[in-house]
Order: sequence, then structure tokens, then C-alpha cells
Amino acid sequence: MPIASLPTGVDLYYEVHGSGEPLVLVPSTAFAANVWQPYQVPELSKQLQLIVFDPRGTGRSSKPADFYTIERMAADVVALLDAIGVESAHLLGHSMGGRIAMQTALDWPGRVRSLIMAASGSGPAARDGHGIYPGLNFGWVDSLVTRGFEGHVHHEMVESDAFFTDDYRAGHAKEVEDFFQLAWSQHAKWPEFLRLVMARQNWEATHRLGDLTVPVLVACGDKDTAGSNHLRQAEAMRDQIPGAEFRLLPGQSHGFFWQAPQETNDWILEWVLRHAGGK
Repeated sequence: MPIASLPTGVDLYYEVHGSGEPLVLVPSTAFAANVWQPYQVPELSKQLQLIVFDPRGTGRSSKPADFYTIERMAADVVALLDAIGVESAHLLGHSMGGRIAMQTALDWPGRVRSLIMAASGSGPAARDGHGIYPGLNFGWVDSLVTRGFEGHVHHEMVESDAFFTDDYRAGHAKEVEDFFQLAWSQHAKWPEFLRLVMARQNWEATHRLGDLTVPVLVACGDKDTAGSNHLRQAEAMRDQIPGAEFRLLPGQSHGFFWQAPQETNDWILEWVLRHAGGK
């Protein structure tokens, strides 16, 4: 298994597939690289150099018992690029992965050819209602306590419309459950899960959206309004990032990578090739 011992203090599991324009996929909160295996790795690696990895605290990477921050995880991304000899790459971040990717683009713009913010956000300031307050919100804590750790994660992925729309879940129960089993197999366990969530909840960069200098695509499903309302956050990024492109995905929620994989792969590939070399 390829493991990079990074100067940021972690051993990061990673995989490189294919050749061409380098694209790093940064997964959602507590997810590991294996979630990209069914659909993204086989297709995108046909034309791109696809780089996937297990973020610190997840999967096969090390799990330091210290304080996790988005800034430290962005530094992990740059250190991984150094370790594998990639000068710059396109970054696609899903949900919390988008926060890591954005921080990378803010701190090391020369290392980022373009940025895709997929179902993501820039921090509490871009949210509505109770979501504007940093920290762990009541609904999240209540679900975790009531359902237990695994039950909470299962409910979010399988039983709610957070990741998959009601219509899709009604007709694809096995596919949804299979996705949970895949994600859970390398998902961050306790207490690393809590460390990651705390990093996500305490990060804020809305005030720096105007500082982004790389090409940015903001993508979000029009049904991704549960919880912290990623649609609202996507619209805030669209309005505040200079020159940002916006792609609204009809009938999709948070898990469009797995609910509509072919459509999603198509627009990812089109974006990356259009910005080849960081143009």
C-alpha cells in the first residue's frame, strides 16, 4: 500500500491512477479514498492523473490524537503533492473536502490549477438560521446521542435525504445501503470522527472568498438543503468568489457523485480539461 510519511506529522495513504492533468479528490467529512472507487476512479483516470487519499484520521492513514484543523489538512495536501512529485493540481473537494481544498488554494495558490467546490461551503457565516453559529449544533449532537455513532452515520447516509433524495432511495435501497457499507468500512471511527467534525465546524473563510485567484467551479444539488443548507452556502460562494462558475444540479442532494455518477464525471472532466495547466 502506498503510504507517504509527510513533514506535517502524518502517514497518508494515497493512490495515483492514470495520467494527464492531475486532479486530487478530497473526500467529505470522515470519508476515505475508497468512496471514489466505484465510479470516479475507473472513469476519470482514463483521461486524468487521478490522486485520491485517506485524510488524517480516516482509513489507512495515521490517526494522531491531537487537534485537527482545516489548515493542517490543507498542509497535508500540499505535502502529499510534494511527496509524489506533482508541482500543481486541480482540486475537487466534496463537503468538508471543499473546505480543505479552498484553504489550500488560499494558502498555496501556485499549487492549485483550479478548484471545484462540490456540495461545500466557506464556513458558518454563509449559512442560515442556527447554522451561523460555530461549533456543534443541537440537531447533530441530539442525533449522535440518540442513535449512537454508527446509527447516526447510517441515518444520515441511508435514512435521510441528506445524501440521496427521497425518490432515489425509494427505488435504489440496495445501492444506498451498499454505499453506506463501502463508506463505513474506511470511515473515521471515534474519536477521530469528532476531531474532524470539530475542525469543520470551527473553520471560517467566508471573509476570504474575494482572495481566491484560481478558477473556481461551485457545484451543488438543488435538493441539498437539509441541515446546514449547502445550497445556500453554494449561492454565497457563487456571489462572492471573483469569476466563479456555478452549476446547479437538478434533483440532486449531497451525494450526487454516487446518485448520478456519469453525469457528475462528465462535467468534472469538462471543467478540468478546459482549465488544463491552470488556464
